[in-house]
Amino acid sequence: MVTRRQKLLVALVAVAAISVFGGAASANRATPDAISPPTQPYLMSFHSCATGATDCNNPANHIVQLAQSADGSSWSLVSGWQSYRGSVPDVFRRGNTLYVISTSGLTRVDLTTGSTSTAQVALSEGTFVDPSLAQLPDGRLILFFLPGVPGQDPAQCAAGESSCVRQIRSAVEVAGSDGTRFTVDSGARVSETITGGAFSDPDIFFNGTEWVLYVSRGPSVHAYTSTNLQGSYVFRGVVSNNLGGVPAGLRLNDGTVVTYVHTSVGASTEIRRAASSSGTSSIGAFQTALTGSALGLGSHAESPGLAHNVAGIDCSSCSSTSPSTTVAASANSSAVRIGASCPKAGASSTVGKTKVVCKKSGKKLVWVKR
Repeated sequence: MVTRRQKLLVALVAVAAISVFGGAASANRATPDAISPPTQPYLMSFHSCATGATDCNNPANHIVQLAQSADGSSWSLVSGWQSYRGSVPDVFRRGNTLYVISTSGLTRVDLTTGSTSTAQVALSEGTFVDPSLAQLPDGRLILFFLPGVPGQDPAQCAAGESSCVRQIRSAVEVAGSDGTRFTVDSGARVSETITGGAFSDPDIFFNGTEWVLYVSRGPSVHAYTSTNLQGSYVFRGVVSNNLGGVPAGLRLNDGTVVTYVHTSVGASTEIRRAASSSGTSSIGAFQTALTGSALGLGSHAESPGLAHNVAGIDCSSCSSTSPSTTVAASANSSAVRIGASCPKAGASSTVGKTKVVCKKSGKKLVWVKR
């Protein structure tokens, strides 16, 4: 299972690596000039343990990996991917660019040429750990994260505190920054008072009906939901009860929702999965999906991040230098208006003060009043 020591080390090392400007750590690391672009429909980022390391709980020894799958069950490493030091990664595809974000910064992959580049990531305020990416209806990326607390484990209460408030927040990509700058949204997506244990590792995904936000509670997973990506999320239940933490969710092309966790098996750590209809109900058992040994990576495979390998929503505003920060702001443009075409069934937004949702009308998807 995920131990208190492991979560403490992850948080402390991640926060120590964050620059004073905010965001993730410097991306001063080697990456290949080009990889073989993945062609299978599902992608997974995760971290393994550095060869020869004696302490695989120490995130300084974590190595970012990238895998692909045809069915969400069997996984293989992406050919040519050169792993690098980093912890708790996530992956997202927009257009022909793949974004892999972790505690060591951002790697972008051009899926046309396979060329790669690295960069730092900065927030408009504060710092972050445990990043998870999604996309707004206008195409900009949105980052869900656990706020960093320098000098302290941000997932737990400080020494001497009997209780504390922990939050999951979000931040929107600054147009034109290509995933490197984010403006923090007001308020919290989730705010909880905890009296012990850890509250960390958010993962955001759409289950076909609503947005689901997973939060790791040590070796367990709690689910929160909202119909508005940038809204307040309400607790729905315990998805994994001491069966694995550091979760990720994905809705497969057949409509099945799959929940992934990592858990310890003896001295090893592996990634497991279980299928459900919504990703919010209690799961009684998980099955092994990926092990480090099967991929030649040693005995540790941890912290899954998942994405569809499809172009997704175009982002016409992303070439602009205008730093508008919310869906509500962009909703007043012609791109989001009642009756206009929309990108994905179930997506939500606002037009002025009117809430709208993306629904099918005939053969088209259009914005309608909720």
